[in-house]
Amino acid sequence: MKIWILHGYADGLIDPVVSLEYPVVYEAMKTAYEATLDGEHQTPDEKECSYLRAFSATAVVCGDWHEWEISVQEITDFAKNQKEKEILCFNGKTSYEK
Repeated sequence: MKIWILHGYADGLIDPVVSLEYPVVYEAMKTAYEATLDGEHQTPDEKECSYLRAFSATAVVCGDWHEWEISVQEITDFAKNQKEKEILCFNGKTSYEK
């Protein structure tokens, strides 16, 4: 199982978008990219440096760089089943089945 994470920098770090589905994360990136460029005037150099790709986007407006990136992480069987394997010991400490 994979988890998709959108992270980036646009006037500070953006709040990450996390989903089990790539299209959800891509649409969030595309929407942010298009909103950044909406109604803005770009110089030819800024247009040349701006792009939207499958796993990243960069928009340059008035010399400010806005960048987004999608990363993917594999969720291991241990992480998926960790909660099921967790047991509570008599002394209140948590341990895990082997």
